[in-house]
Amino acid sequence: MTNSQFPRVAVLMATYNGMEWLQAQLDSILTQENVDVTLYASDDGSNDGTDDTLRALSKIDPRVVVLPKIAGTGSAGQNFYRLIRDVDTDAFDYVAFADQDDIWHQDKLIRHIHLINHHQVAAVSSNVTAFWPDGTEQLIVKSQPQLKWDFLFESAGPGCSFLMTPWLVARVREQLLELNSQARQVALHDWLTYSICRAYGAKWFVDATPSLYYRQHALNVVGANSGMLAKWTRLIQFQQGWYRAEVAKVSHVCATINQDPKINVIARLVARPSLLSNLKLLCLVGDTRRRFIDRLGLAICLVLFIF
Repeated sequence: MTNSQFPRVAVLMATYNGMEWLQAQLDSILTQENVDVTLYASDDGSNDGTDDTLRALSKIDPRVVVLPKIAGTGSAGQNFYRLIRDVDTDAFDYVAFADQDDIWHQDKLIRHIHLINHHQVAAVSSNVTAFWPDGTEQLIVKSQPQLKWDFLFESAGPGCSFLMTPWLVARVREQLLELNSQARQVALHDWLTYSICRAYGAKWFVDATPSLYYRQHALNVVGANSGMLAKWTRLIQFQQGWYRAEVAKVSHVCATINQDPKINVIARLVARPSLLSNLKLLCLVGDTRRRFIDRLGLAICLVLFIF
């Protein structure tokens, strides 16, 4: 890490077979304005040269640190959890998550640093601009007002837009290292991070200004979730129980952090599917998902016993 008058930012990047898009993302991170960046990369067993490229770059650029090779986890979330556990983020002023295939705006980090300080929050995320190979672009809006229990039911937005204080990352690390915590079983690292922040009563700010170009392609783990195919996929996940299981794990983690009786009630209701539990959850729908259409969809799934 170099000495600098600029804020020091640790960027945690999880990679897997991203060689096709990696260079553009590296360029956008390493040329961020008015910040001192150190990029930590964890590769999940790539076979397309991604790991070799990162290691070669680390030999000529001290700002790039590649974690030792491990057996592939097969999960972007688990790869990010490894970064959270193994990187000493306490030595930095701020911490960011990064995907391997996006393109950051040049002022992404410094803008979010100013927002953290101005709003006195533990983290900032933002809207993003999704883009496709054919040149199509779409603004993905995540800046709807936060609700009382939204953190139990969704993330604050794409993790690639997150900038966090070391305090928050340390709280996530504690949960991942806690033997009895379900945190390490949560599929999505960004949702877990947002939920832990809110469970501690810390504030989170969602910026309406997009901070990056969010690349869409066949290998996206989550992606923009736009279009009929994405909606159909989400419905299938509801029906197969994936979403309810994730809400149950997140709620359990939050219930161990925050003793608010309502969080415990939600955790119990979600963990025990029944007509009665769904009816009780239906009464809470207004405080769950930030978008009206998502609240409506959740209500319908509760009534039809799809959730």
